[in-house]
Amino acid sequence: MDDFGVTANSKGDPVPDQLRALFNAPDDVRVQHLPCALSGLDSLAVHFSAGARTVPHRHVNGQHLVVVDGVGVVADESGVHIVRTGDVISNPPGAWHWHGATPHTAMTHVAFESPGDFDMDVDPKDWEQAYGPEVGR
Repeated sequence: MDDFGVTANSKGDPVPDQLRALFNAPDDVRVQHLPCALSGLDSLAVHFSAGARTVPHRHVNGQHLVVVDGVGVVADESGVHIVRTGDVISNPPGAWHWHGATPHTAMTHVAFESPGDFDMDVDPKDWEQAYGPEVGR
């Protein structure tokens, strides 16, 4: 039998201690583990309150994001990109990036990635400067 999960109307759980450093405001982020029968991958919904986002990081094996609610931002080497419900983002293996909600709008995405596959020991580049109050407006 297939396993099913639902992200709509879910609040998720507090960010686990081992992931708190990945977020600028971990108390404004909730995570929800979802079923994933794909070998070597985890699936989780990440619910970002307005203004919450990750710090710059990379995934050795890459990461696949599907925006399921709200308006958010994904930044990579080529700039800051506004993402909306229905958008799919595929971060290549080893690619520098960060993502989250806009300053004024919450966002939820579902992530598919290898468990524990993130590296925050990266250059922050323009992380602070690229996220002003006008992002997403």
